Amino acid sequence: MPEANPRQPREDDPRFQRSLRALHAALLELVDAKPLEEISITALVQAAGVTRPTFYQHFADIPDAVRRAALTRLDAAFPLPEPFPEDFEASTQNIFQHVVGEALPVIEHLREHREFYLRVLDGAGNAAFFDEIVSFLAGRFLPDAFELAASRQAARKDDLMTVMAGGAMWLMVRWLHDDTPAETAGEMAQRIAAVAATMVAPLREERP
Repeated sequence: MPEANPRQPREDDPRFQRSLRALHAALLELVDAKPLEEISITALVQAAGVTRPTFYQHFADIPDAVRRAALTRLDAAFPLPEPFPEDFEASTQNIFQHVVGEALPVIEHLREHREFYLRVLDGAGNAAFFDEIVSFLAGRFLPDAFELAASRQAARKDDLMTVMAGGAMWLMVRWLHDDTPAETAGEMAQRIAAVAATMVAPLREERP
């Protein structure tokens, strides 16, 4: 197998970016339709309309390509949240409602593309990929509230966010693996929101 070239950002190269977008689009369609073990580099480059050497300009192998396509799909679906307004009251109930609003679209997206994400997790998941997912979720769940929580607790903001995001990820992964989950997307969002609110809301308040 040829060695993958160092994949440094080449935003100033339109051809590089076009071929990357073509590969991502083709890969999403292929993984939506079939398991990873049935997808070859030959089939992918044919679907994308690029050459095999072009594939190796971007990726090391199919699992590497799939992981990056999954993160790109997630990132495109969910922009960074807006910061809290200055007059936001960080009460348990307000934080609970805020997290429900942030988490529900993510959970609905994951359920809509359930087969895709399960194939990526089960067929290409590794420790680095899970770290990237946790980092992604941490950036979407209450960065402002965790800053506030860290200021009044003996814990670092990034540790709080990592624990919250990692726990939320495993709750969602287990939920996705269930063919007929007992909980709706809305109910799962509420479970995650209740945990987040408990972690960051003032200790004197009761959980919603």
